[in-house]
Amino acid sequence: MLLAIDTSTADAGIACYDGERGALGECVWRAGRDHTAQLLPQIDLLLRHIRCSRSDIQAVAVALGPGSWSGLRVGMSVAKGFALACDLPLIGIGTLQALAYQHRVSHLRVVPIISLGRGRVATLVKEASEPQNVTLADLAAMINEPALFCGDIDAETQATLRRLLHDRARFPSPAANVRRPAYLAELAWMRLAAGERDSVATLEPIYLGQPVRAVG
Repeated sequence: MLLAIDTSTADAGIACYDGERGALGECVWRAGRDHTAQLLPQIDLLLRHIRCSRSDIQAVAVALGPGSWSGLRVGMSVAKGFALACDLPLIGIGTLQALAYQHRVSHLRVVPIISLGRGRVATLVKEASEPQNVTLADLAAMINEPALFCGDIDAETQATLRRLLHDRARFPSPAANVRRPAYLAELAWMRLAAGERDSVATLEPIYLGQPVRAVG
């Protein structure tokens, strides 16, 4: 069984996945900035619900971001802790890649977005490309056809993209737009089945933005 952890943003998620049975269970919740206090209890709760224990975990996957500096550090620390303590394979998956994969059944071009604050977002121009830190205006200039925008899409972001792109900007419903960790787990399982794993020593989050420092 693989445990997937996503603490990229204020919306956190975990999932347990098995290659034969698929997703065994997942949990998504609004963690805010309380990832440190909430993550391990949520993992234990999910394991109890699916009648498994920590000893059943055979691999760990973690969302790499981009996203919140503090949130990503929590997820990475917990994932590495499991991997080191139990000698488990560790697999990192980009948050934007997981978002694009979640919405891949759409006939539209999929444009995943993670908010970086201060009017900037992280996105993928193409699914296999590197994440970019851009403004919404920059992003809109890259879109020449109808596209499905998913991820951090609040009312202001949606209004801005509609103003810039008109009917070329499409959006999933709020429920469909929830970032589900089971898709992260599925992508990680594919890598695991292919014999891939990442180095516990060198795997690092993708930030793109700068950490916010308190003043005073």
